[in-house]
This record gives sequence, structure tokens and C-alpha cells, in this order.
Amino acid sequence: MRTRIKFCGFTREADIDVAVRLGVDALGFVFYEKSPRYVTPLKTASLIERVPAFVSTVGLFVNATVPQMTRILGQAPVSMIQLHGDETWNFALNVKKIMHRPVIKAVRVNKQTDWGEVAHYADQLAGVLLDTDAVGYGGSGHVFDWDVIPSELHHKIILSGGLNVNNVADAIQKMQPYALDVSSGIEAGTKGIKDETLMRAFAQAIRDADAHEHSQ
Repeated sequence: MRTRIKFCGFTREADIDVAVRLGVDALGFVFYEKSPRYVTPLKTASLIERVPAFVSTVGLFVNATVPQMTRILGQAPVSMIQLHGDETWNFALNVKKIMHRPVIKAVRVNKQTDWGEVAHYADQLAGVLLDTDAVGYGGSGHVFDWDVIPSELHHKIILSGGLNVNNVADAIQKMQPYALDVSSGIEAGTKGIKDETLMRAFAQAIRDADAHEHSQ
């Protein structure tokens, strides 16, 4: 199975166009106002008008209430919700039911991570995204220890945290995850401004790694 690709933190039309041409599976938009990659719902609405069929759009929320999400999604009709804060699993299931949209729940990996819980809810939500446990919320740019992830979960999870063109092949070889999610790894400097060369290199590195795995 090929590794799905999610690029996150879009703020510009030109970057959307490049990602679509590269065949990226999902594009992420950050609705957390404290993030340097924050984009307003109205701006997001104009950005997702550029997204063609069969490409998912994902709205990233951090500790938002259901009324806040309802208001934002009324303006920016993304196809999927990503909960990236301290939300509970039950809250995620309720959001899925209330919003009538697939929900991804992010888990910040640390010594307290309950892998039995992750396995249980991975089958009830659209996806579980594993990220580095860092101060604040969103892209830390740092990798966590992948070896702590139970092998039976590898193919189910969305792997995030510090991914870049130099460690993509290693991630796929070791983990064979369902998807990879990148934000800072496709930025050359300013957060929210994507670099076309890095986007191309990242997507190609995933495809090369997949081809290598399938040839084994």
C-alpha cells in the first residue's frame, strides 16, 4: 500500500497549486489563532476553492468548542477535522457525530501514552496522528522515538513530527505508516510559507521509498 501524504499549514494559493500538482492526498489549514500558520476561515474558504476533486482538506483545531468549530466550518467547509490539542477521545467521537465529518485525533507521544487506547480509537476515528510532545501545539520540527510505537499500529497511524526529505525513507522503511504529515519540513524559513523545491523533494522521497519497499 502506498504511503498517503498530508501537507499542513497552508496560507497561500501558489503553495496549494504546487501541492495539488504533486498529487498530495490532503492539505491542512490551521484554525488555531496562536499558531504562526493560522489562516482565517474566510481565507481558507478561498484557498480550498482551488482544490480539485479527490484531494482532502483538513481543518486543524486546538481545544476548540463545538460552537467554535461549527462557526468556522460554516465559513470554511473543509472535508475533515483534525483535533490537535488536549481533547479527549470521547470529545473526538462526539465531534465526528455532530459535525458529520471524519475526525483525526492527534496524540503527543510521551511516557504516558496509552497504546491500548490508541489502538482502540484508531478503529473508531478516521485516523490517529502521532506527533512529538513539545511545548505548545502544532509543528515542533522535532522527531520523537518511533521505536515506542507498537508494531501492530504502524500501518494504521499518521506519522508526524520533524519529518523532512532526509528522514522520509527511514520513516517508511521502519514504520510503513498509513500516512506522513509534514509542515515545517517543507518550509525554508517563514512558517506558513511553503518551499516548492522542498515540497517536490518530500513527495518524491515518499514515492521512491514506497517503490523500494514494494520491490523488496
